[in-house]
Amino acid sequence: MREYMPTISVLMSVYNETKSELSTSIDSILNQTYQNFEFIIVNDNPQNNLIREIINSYAKQDERIKAIFNEQNIGLAASLNKAASVAIGEYYLRMDADDISELHRIERQLRKIKEYDYDLVCSDYYFIDENGNLLDREVKIFNNDNIIRMLPKQNVIHHPTVLMKSKVFHDLNGYRNFPCAQDYDLWLRMVANKYTIHMIPEKLLYYRIRKNSITGKNKLKQMQTIKYIRMIFKDYQKTGIDQYNYSNYIDFLKKVEDEKTIRDFDNYYSVYQEGLGNIKNKRIIEGLKKVIPIIIRSKYFRLRILEKIKFF
Repeated sequence: MREYMPTISVLMSVYNETKSELSTSIDSILNQTYQNFEFIIVNDNPQNNLIREIINSYAKQDERIKAIFNEQNIGLAASLNKAASVAIGEYYLRMDADDISELHRIERQLRKIKEYDYDLVCSDYYFIDENGNLLDREVKIFNNDNIIRMLPKQNVIHHPTVLMKSKVFHDLNGYRNFPCAQDYDLWLRMVANKYTIHMIPEKLLYYRIRKNSITGKNKLKQMQTIKYIRMIFKDYQKTGIDQYNYSNYIDFLKKVEDEKTIRDFDNYYSVYQEGLGNIKNKRIIEGLKKVIPIIIRSKYFRLRILEKIKFF
């Protein structure tokens, strides 16, 4: 009897990737050992004619590609939701437009998710730089129980490595309207609703690291968004009521996006992180010399320390 081969829907949003990055990424999916998939590519940069041409060219060559061209930039979450709205697959595979999937990726992840009926599987991955060179970085692998235990404290699931059941995605109403950390919000809702998650200890993706171009203001917004997501997750666990509201989220951000907080963040964040890294690596004195002056000078970082202690 022939084995059932479910359809996989690969969801990709494209914005500002180079021709080489995008072509390499698309090819890594088209050349997969598992071939029963549809590939939904959303162009979220309508002003970029080169990206449009590349996507159209691939779509003409391979009928599995469904191209969607946004009329205006709507962001990653909305673009992925749009892709999911036309997807027919039993499972959704995430793929970023500048990453590279190992050629057995779909086959290996599908085998694992089917064998144990998991709701989501993710994997280990390689780090590469902007030129495709391997970087000497490693990912910590967690078992199923530890993933559930760690997620409320730290996002240990790397979004571009995910394969999930499409039914679970739609039961949770997909990604919500956040400018960042939309994946983390989805993972915590999975935890809150007792879905199963597994991490494969095999490197199935090459993840491209770009030079950090995030401004202090945007980095601060990212961190505060994560704080808000954790807050509504804890409320849900206590009350069973989902408190998410976009207007309340914007009000939450306004409380911390004053000029002094942004200036402190720009001035101290990198040194603060270095100090915490020193402490984590048991260079306690060296770390405290960096962290203590910052928490004396900055109310924002004093509160961060207190929140970290309280959370853990």
